Amino acid sequence: MAKYKHSEIESGLDGMMRNMQAVDECREELNNLQSVWDNLTLLGQLSGTGTDMNGTRQSFHKLTGSLLNQLASETLRKCVLEMTSKAQVAIDILVRNLFERTADIGFLATDEDICAALREVTQHGGIDDLQLEALRLRFAEYVAKYSVYSDVVLSDVSGRIVARLNDAPGITHTKHSLHRTSLDTAEGYVETFDVVDFLPQTTPALIYSFRVVDTDGTPLGVLCLCFRFDNELRGIFGNLVAPDDWSVITLLDQTGRVIASSDVYHIPLGAHLSPVLDEEYRVQKFAAQEYLACTRGSTGYQGYAGPPWHAQVMLPLQHAFNRDSSGFLRDIPREALDSIMEHSKLFSDSLRQIPVQAERIQRDLNRSVWNGNVRQCRFGQARDTGFSKILLWEISNTGARTQSVFQRSIANLHETVVSSVLEDSRFQASLAIDIMDRNLYERANDCRWWALTSSFRELLAGGEVGEADRERIGNVLAYINNLYTVYTNLIVFDVSGKILAVSNPAEGDLVGQSVGEEWHRRVPAIGDSQGYVVSDFLPSHFYAGRHTYIYGAAIRDPEGSRVVGGIGIVFDSTPQFSAMLCDALPKDANGRIDAGSFGVFASRDGRVIACSDERFKPGERLPLAESCFDLEPGTETTGVIPLSGHYYAVGAHASSGYREYKSDTDSYQNEVIAIVCKELCPITERQLQDDDIACPSIRSDRGHGANTVEVATFQLAQKWFGLRATQVLESVDISNITAAPGAGVDCIGYLTYEKMPMPVFDIRAMLGLVRKGTEFTQRKAQPVVVVEKNPHTRFGIVVDALGEIPEVDESRISPLPEVVSGGAMLADAAIAPDNPAEDSLLLVLSVDRLSARLASGMAADSRARAKANAEVPGLEPAAAEVPALAE
Repeated sequence: MAKYKHSEIESGLDGMMRNMQAVDECREELNNLQSVWDNLTLLGQLSGTGTDMNGTRQSFHKLTGSLLNQLASETLRKCVLEMTSKAQVAIDILVRNLFERTADIGFLATDEDICAALREVTQHGGIDDLQLEALRLRFAEYVAKYSVYSDVVLSDVSGRIVARLNDAPGITHTKHSLHRTSLDTAEGYVETFDVVDFLPQTTPALIYSFRVVDTDGTPLGVLCLCFRFDNELRGIFGNLVAPDDWSVITLLDQTGRVIASSDVYHIPLGAHLSPVLDEEYRVQKFAAQEYLACTRGSTGYQGYAGPPWHAQVMLPLQHAFNRDSSGFLRDIPREALDSIMEHSKLFSDSLRQIPVQAERIQRDLNRSVWNGNVRQCRFGQARDTGFSKILLWEISNTGARTQSVFQRSIANLHETVVSSVLEDSRFQASLAIDIMDRNLYERANDCRWWALTSSFRELLAGGEVGEADRERIGNVLAYINNLYTVYTNLIVFDVSGKILAVSNPAEGDLVGQSVGEEWHRRVPAIGDSQGYVVSDFLPSHFYAGRHTYIYGAAIRDPEGSRVVGGIGIVFDSTPQFSAMLCDALPKDANGRIDAGSFGVFASRDGRVIACSDERFKPGERLPLAESCFDLEPGTETTGVIPLSGHYYAVGAHASSGYREYKSDTDSYQNEVIAIVCKELCPITERQLQDDDIACPSIRSDRGHGANTVEVATFQLAQKWFGLRATQVLESVDISNITAAPGAGVDCIGYLTYEKMPMPVFDIRAMLGLVRKGTEFTQRKAQPVVVVEKNPHTRFGIVVDALGEIPEVDESRISPLPEVVSGGAMLADAAIAPDNPAEDSLLLVLSVDRLSARLASGMAADSRARAKANAEVPGLEPAAAEVPALAE
């Protein structure tokens, strides 16, 4: 433990707390109240009121430390969770993208036109201008579709540049080591991040390269795809860092050097940082400022680990904890929040204990003040009680202020936890839709590029496609499908819609059949090589009757003048969408998805596209609020929803596309919503608690007349009652009660009071009130009011709460005859409330009537037991007891 401004704080939190404005303000307020308690404790000892505040003072001090620790810990945890999520998403999104690039280079290196050009170079020393222009046009077509690349560079085996997309005057050769590595590697690609001599830029570039080989496997040259590294990282960072966010996301290489930064003016490229790999977070110094730092490495994707890089989020400590998240809770119904606060598993046992401890301390304090006022009522006539009354009032007022601070702080603590979950749900929904858009961007690119395969165009333009031609097309499709495993089948069909070849041998019977689905009829109308069509998300016979998307593109003749057929690629939607959603869901330290969380992709009309588990099937309508679907592209919402008898935190984010996919320039628009839900708690109908029933407003007439009576008020079930304070000794705790079987229906046991056993009664049934049960300590330690009929007769009444002790003028007390029926039979007077809107009288119970009724009840019970014993052979009849209460 560490000391922070007179408070005991867990080690490591003291340095954080000074930057937590809300926590520090709470600490300051509680410390001020602690000083007041110190003074009141001393005054209580000097006043002779018998009110010792030392225990209360120490309890509040201890609880203050617990509360501040929880506030600081939850605030820190929320901040670190946000940072680690950003870091993990940044590196994983990048690695997912780069995984696609490893497949691109392997396939493009086998392109027939590229192979033919290098074969010409090998045989004749070069290519003519027409061939060069055709090659550049092919590179341009490729980059127009796969816009993640800035340049395509082709060199022969010597390193001489044969062709490239972008002009680079003066650059004719490369001697970079990637060239030799690409010719020799046993892997399927070479990944290089370095300054390379065949690009004009002087900063590192990310290059994917591989050798181009002849039909016999002889190397012909090297193909390089230049990834738009800076452009891609700007897009990733832009989605993760809001305008009011002080965090900086950086990408570090294996040496800790910054190779990308979301704010280069804050943390520049080339700076060196220390990755935090052995802890969740660490405080680091950079440029004369303290930062909270979190680092994450890639979790990999389909066996691809990515480059040896890490994403590190740096957040200035002075701005780390003061972000206002209360907006997440603004539109949540109060009853839902109350239910979550009371029943949710989000809160740890130590957090749950804070309001329990605060309630117990306040209850003990209320009893002490109540007892102090009772003593003043009993003995006040003999001395001036003005100072004592003021002191007790101040103690009560300070207790109320302290309780208010605790309640407000605990509510803030709960709201911090809940808002953190809501923010996570929103963030995870945003991640899910981003993963989906990026993935489907690749699908739109694939179908368009594969439609430009030269052999497809030549064979379909030649007229009748024979058996050998169909086999050749099928072999190319099978090779592609082997590289791109997110498809269950690839089909090529002629202009009439007849299927010519498929990639999946298990579905070879499709050859010769008609496509027969709506999407393929739109293919011939595609205007150029950039166009494509997508089926609606419906069951398809190409996907065994299950829901999926099929992407299609037109195959044109070699001159590009007419459509001669088309290609359709069948997306393996069920496992792919499920994997996307699962990747976005919250996980524990072992990588297991939180059991109470699920994710959904849905259409704008609320139809399910995919679900992370089995609870919703594709095509079903989601039973969620309209607000989850009524979102403009790129917008989001969050809240709490009822679903299947539980409250869930929900985050929803509408698709806005990726790069040109589903952008304003794209003819394809498909409005998809990603929804992430996390179970919070069961929906329970909140019952009206006894504590919710306010005491009738009875003003005190002290100082307004000589004939006044002080009335000690207390609550029983949903009603408030009073006793003349002169007949009350004090209130004690019920916790040490000893059960007394056979003592009677209303007698719940005995307490030791002033070294003598004292019966304790539950009189609620006697008053016609609902009896909530005999085990009072199951709900809370309820107070027992000790009543004195005479010096020899004392008994206790268990009550639900203690109230005020107003001094009431006798003229305001209306007598009640004993013959009044119902609960008033035990009362001998009533006091009307001061507020005319209140229709409930405060009934003043008669100790004489009450004790007589209790005594007769115990006697009746005793006689009943005696009669029962007499009917059992061998048992002596018990003598009827006459309780002392009747004396």
